[in-house]
Amino acid sequence: MTDDSSAPRDARPRPRYGEYAPEGWVSPVADAAVAREAELAAKAAESRAVDARPGAAPATPAAPTAGPATPAALSTGRRVDRIATLALIGLAVYNVVGNVVLVPNFSATLLDLLRRSGYDVDTFTSQAGLQTAGAVIAVTSLVVFVVMLWWSLRRLRAGRLSFFVPLAAGVLVTAVQLVAVFSVVLGDAAFVQSVMDAGNRP
Repeated sequence: MTDDSSAPRDARPRPRYGEYAPEGWVSPVADAAVAREAELAAKAAESRAVDARPGAAPATPAAPTAGPATPAALSTGRRVDRIATLALIGLAVYNVVGNVVLVPNFSATLLDLLRRSGYDVDTFTSQAGLQTAGAVIAVTSLVVFVVMLWWSLRRLRAGRLSFFVPLAAGVLVTAVQLVAVFSVVLGDAAFVQSVMDAGNRP
């Protein structure tokens, strides 16, 4: 058995962590971040080499894509809707107050309006029915207004389109007013006959 101590010793220092490894070799235990940095550096160098070639077109940034509607545009539409809704609600308040205040003298006020328009109201005999129609109009206006106000404010808080709510309520109340009044006036046979006779006079 030979003594290894008599063999010549290598004077070079022992390699440390791949010091004498071939070029390009990466230790399998190296940090992944170091390997990633090396890969990015190689790609950057390759890109610079391509740009440096004669006749190579410079890289241009990608065109920005159209984004969603700006908050300013959205807020403008909401502001217009809010103003229109509040204006229509104000008109509804005026109409409801007028209908409620007019209830005690609804029949007399309407007959006076017909008299000023040239109609002979002395033959009209349905004053009680006309007064009832005025009460129905006032109650309907008040109920529709409460529902309309609740729904409009709820949609305004949610940022949703709201102007059509008071608009539809106004159309509904107007239709009720016309039906209630004309059903009573046209149902008075004596008054209708007087109007027809007045129209047939030369």
